[in-house]
Amino acid sequence: MLKPDLLDQAMTGEYSFCSVRDCSVVYFEDQGIRCFTVDDLRTRVGLKAKEDPIPLCYCFGFDESHMREELSRTGKTSVPETISKLIREGLCACDARNPSGRCCLGEVNKTAKVLKLQLSETQRSP
Repeated sequence: MLKPDLLDQAMTGEYSFCSVRDCSVVYFEDQGIRCFTVDDLRTRVGLKAKEDPIPLCYCFGFDESHMREELSRTGKTSVPETISKLIREGLCACDARNPSGRCCLGEVNKTAKVLKLQLSETQRSP
């Protein structure tokens, strides 16, 4: 995930993913001081992005705007089900494509709930 000019710096040490939303650090060295921030990566980190496009699924290219648009148009989203189907078909590569190295489906489902709630709140307000 690192930009090519930073790859040499990451060749030694063990790194972990920082899942704190408001922290710019993405990877930090477990037994050292080295870290890499959102600016050091070739791809946006959805968990840390605040402006569109906010990536949700790195394997199949879904971002929050896909989900928001479908929710506003139909009141529901098929994105989580679509991703689940593609995962069952063995087409994902989260360990290589997702900056966290984990499956995106948990974050996708959480985001769907949040966006549905936001949509219902905006529809209720005058």
